[in-house]
Amino acid sequence: MSFPTNSPAHPQTPAFVVDKPLLDDLRISFQSAMAAHWPNSILGYSFKTNALPWLVAYYRDHGAWAEVVSDTEYELAVALSFAPDRIVFNGPAKSRDLLRFALTCGSLVNLDSKREVTWAAEIARENPDREFRVGLRVNYDLARMVPGELISEDNVARFGFNLDNGEFDAAAAELTEAGVRIAGLHMHNNSKSKSLDVYRAAARVAAEIVAGRNLTPDWIDIGGGFFGGVNAEPSFDDYFRVIREELVKAVDPEETTLVVEPGGCLVAVPFEYHATVVDVKNVDDTRFVVIDGSRTDTDPLFRRTRPYEMTIESASTHTLPAQKLVGATLTEFDRVTTLHDEPELRVGDRLTFHKLGAYTLPFKGLFIDYLPNVYVRAADGGLTQVRRKWGVTQFLQNNLWSRGDGQLRGPDGYDDTVTPEPLTDPSAVIA
Repeated sequence: MSFPTNSPAHPQTPAFVVDKPLLDDLRISFQSAMAAHWPNSILGYSFKTNALPWLVAYYRDHGAWAEVVSDTEYELAVALSFAPDRIVFNGPAKSRDLLRFALTCGSLVNLDSKREVTWAAEIARENPDREFRVGLRVNYDLARMVPGELISEDNVARFGFNLDNGEFDAAAAELTEAGVRIAGLHMHNNSKSKSLDVYRAAARVAAEIVAGRNLTPDWIDIGGGFFGGVNAEPSFDDYFRVIREELVKAVDPEETTLVVEPGGCLVAVPFEYHATVVDVKNVDDTRFVVIDGSRTDTDPLFRRTRPYEMTIESASTHTLPAQKLVGATLTEFDRVTTLHDEPELRVGDRLTFHKLGAYTLPFKGLFIDYLPNVYVRAADGGLTQVRRKWGVTQFLQNNLWSRGDGQLRGPDGYDDTVTPEPLTDPSAVIA
């Protein structure tokens, strides 16, 4: 299937546009810093941040592994041609069948729930002639080490096995008794500022665990959440420098693989969102400017407080003190932003919102309108469409409804008796 291209300056709106040269620059910068400080390393691209298939395939083709956090994301990675042994399988709710599949096929698996520990132990006992390796996600006291950084309202991180109350050691003991080797540590923590101190703390705790428990880890997964952008501070080089300074106190970089899971730092900046003005209304002293896009695209969780970085294309020479930019959906909450002292917008004017590639596409819902077009812009300005706007056909897929005769049917040509085979047979992929 091929999609039509549009003129370089004007994609069909509403649409996301990926600036590929900028995407290239950020990837190269990250991979260069990683290679300089820890050559024995894995970049696991974070699917949850933005799983646009074109983007995922782009990272696959440039040496990245898939970092996934659910059965569905794992299956997507396989569908997009990631070999199971190039998948980092994280998350707290893996199914038993897919956990078994991943362990058998050589995925890098970090456990994050007690049932996963029990299942991994059972799988090892069922297969005494095989070696199974897992990592454990570590729950440590980041709030004490770097105050003010946790993003949770109660200042308590919910992921991983807690070091202080014995749950980490209990999980390790259960696995070891069953013959499963503790081969890795998963140290990811979400933080507010993405400061170097957060990564220094993660690496320091990992080194203390290794030294204090006489581990010989095959990998240490430091997680993601890095700050990123052109000339960003701290730089990618800064992050890897502080991580190395702490980890080398306990592990040999040639023997232990460093795993990182970047997402937003690589894809937030290269993504733009394009919209067109379709109406202008004056209500008392308020001027509303209606666009064909929506806040459900630019701020799908409706919690953004910082201003947008925007470019306005308008022939207007008259400015207005305030214009409320509102979306095309039928809710009063679809208020994108208020423009101050900008050109008086008119129907047909175009707006570009910058740096919107992280968590916008995956959190976008199907409220009133569906998924928008996505284009990739090359260095010469040419656009290639990599996702066509969803319509009714895409919305109806996998649904059944009555046609008025009391019988439930799917779309014409849809066979509701066929379901995809789950990934439970390793030989199906290994072969």
